[in-house]
Amino acid sequence: MVRSKDGNRVRGSSGPLPPGVERRRRLREERRRERLIQSWRILLYGGVSTGLIWVLLSTGWSLRSQQQLTVRGSDRLGTDAVVKAAGLRFPRPLITLEPGRLERRLLAELPVESVSVQRRLVPPGLEVKLKDRQPIAAASRMGARGVEQGMVDRQGHWMPLTVARQGEAPSSAVRVEGWIPSRRRMIATVLEQRDQLGSPLQVIKIAPDGDLSLRTQTLGLVRLGSNERLLDQQLLTIALLSSSLPETLRGKASSGIDLSDPSKPELQLQPKQPQAAKQQTSKP
Repeated sequence: MVRSKDGNRVRGSSGPLPPGVERRRRLREERRRERLIQSWRILLYGGVSTGLIWVLLSTGWSLRSQQQLTVRGSDRLGTDAVVKAAGLRFPRPLITLEPGRLERRLLAELPVESVSVQRRLVPPGLEVKLKDRQPIAAASRMGARGVEQGMVDRQGHWMPLTVARQGEAPSSAVRVEGWIPSRRRMIATVLEQRDQLGSPLQVIKIAPDGDLSLRTQTLGLVRLGSNERLLDQQLLTIALLSSSLPETLRGKASSGIDLSDPSKPELQLQPKQPQAAKQQTSKP
C-alpha cells in the first residue's frame, strides 16, 4: 500500500482486481477464444466442402465420351457432326461448357436454322436440339473450281448438296443464280414474298457487281439493282405491273423492265425487226 499526498491509502496496480472486473475479463477472453475456434472451423469446413465440390464436378459431372451427348430434331446431323463442329475434347468437366457459346458456334458451323444446348447434371450429359434448314430453291454460285451447284433455305443461306438428305429436292421451282453472301437477305425477302408477285417467280439472278434481277413468267426480266431499302416497294410494283401491263408489252415483247427506281419503271422494248430481214429469215 502507498499513501497519496492527502494521506489516503491507494491500492497498488499489481494487486488483485475486484471480483466483477475479473469476471468480465475472463468472459472477454473466452469469447475471443470461441470466435477464433469458430473461424478455424469455418475455414476448415469451407476448404473441405470446396474440395469435395470440385472433385465431384471434375470427375462425376463431366463428359467422358460423345455417348453422353443427345442430339434431337435433325434428320441429317448426329453426334459426330456436333462434336466436330463444337470442337469438343473428352473428358471435359460439364461445368466448363457454356451453352450460349456452344449454340453460337454450332449455328456458324452447321447447316441448321436454330440450336438449343442444355447441360444435364443427372445423369451427366449434354442435350442439343437442332432445327434443320429446309431447301427452298436450287442455287448456283462461283467457287474456286467454277460454278458450284447447291440450294438455299428460306433465310437465303447457302446449302451444299452434300448436307441434303438423299434425294431431297427444293420445295419450289425457283432458281437462284450467282448467289453471294452479301445478297442473302434480299434473296430471303424475295423468296418470302414470291407468291405475292402476281406471276410465278422463275429465277433470282445476282450479277457479279451485286445487282439483283428477277425473271417472272408474266413480265420476263425485271432489274432491281442493289438498294435493299427499295426492295419491298419494288416487289409491290412487280405485283402491280403483273396485273396491269398490257399483254403486248410483256414477256418476249420487251427486253426487260428496269425497277431500280420503283417510282419510275422503265420498260425496255425489243427493237423491231425490219420487214426484209423477216422475209429473209422466213425462207428455207
